[in-house]
Amino acid sequence: MKRREKSRNKRRKNQVGKKLSRRRLLLICCGVLVIAAAVITGVWSLRPGKEQPASGKTAAQDIHADPAAEDGRTGEEQDQTEGTAEAGESSGDDRDQDSSGQNNKSQGSGKQGDGPENSGGSEAVLQEGVRGITLPYQIPGSSLVVSGIASYDGIYLEDGSDTEISGVTVLLLRNDGDTDIEYASVSVGMDGTELQFDLSDLPAGGTAVVQEKNKTLFREGNYTECAATVAEVPGFEMSEEQVQVQENGDQSLTVSNLTNEDIPAVRIFYKFYMEEEETYVGGITYTAKLTDLKAGESRKITPSHYVSGYSRVMMVRTYDTAE
Repeated sequence: MKRREKSRNKRRKNQVGKKLSRRRLLLICCGVLVIAAAVITGVWSLRPGKEQPASGKTAAQDIHADPAAEDGRTGEEQDQTEGTAEAGESSGDDRDQDSSGQNNKSQGSGKQGDGPENSGGSEAVLQEGVRGITLPYQIPGSSLVVSGIASYDGIYLEDGSDTEISGVTVLLLRNDGDTDIEYASVSVGMDGTELQFDLSDLPAGGTAVVQEKNKTLFREGNYTECAATVAEVPGFEMSEEQVQVQENGDQSLTVSNLTNEDIPAVRIFYKFYMEEEETYVGGITYTAKLTDLKAGESRKITPSHYVSGYSRVMMVRTYDTAE
């Protein structure tokens, strides 16, 4: 009798332990998402301007217009030809993956664990009512892990529109591999509706909060059929022998030509980043472009989405043409 009672107590203790561990994980994810929304809302007032991107082109249109730019990222930009000029950035996503390595697509499903109690406000919170996928969920055939599914209130980043949104679905994605991800397209089925999440420039070990591409509102349901197409690269190019990019602390960057030759064009790719949480905010990667950088010249630029202390330069590329 005592043996059976001890056995029951042990099983109950193990079940409680598993539930608490799962709940603790979700609470951590929840905290990251809440802070992400708060950071983006807060730093918006620090931006040098709230103008819309100038060209209105999608990333795919921009990237194919530039034969030298095979970067697999977002792409709207505006030349900065003067000493101090304001750059336009990217909006939308690019899927040019031929230049970036392997592509993997896979599917899988599991069972959703318990989520925490949640609150409202300008924040993202992990939701009750998510079924089908057990979190964290490793997407088969890729290094991506889904750490959270949530509803997001705040600024919409993914298309460069910077509009206010409420209740849009977001994923918390982590790169568990040893290789940098240049581009990833993640799809999740939700009761027959396909949700799409596009992500660019996520280093090995990095985590990003990604907003749903079509601004689909979060709702309770069965989240299954999670698949990913992933393009990987050995590392992100920084062109360190040709140019130096220095943050000035006032929302501007100084770009210096370290060579004895003129550089027709330089592109700087950057993302929003929360240092303490070690989390990138948004799947989007913004792009600032400057042209005709003379030999030995240093030029100050002010990208319109760059926020000192909340942005991270991901890659720097030089080009043989200014187009």
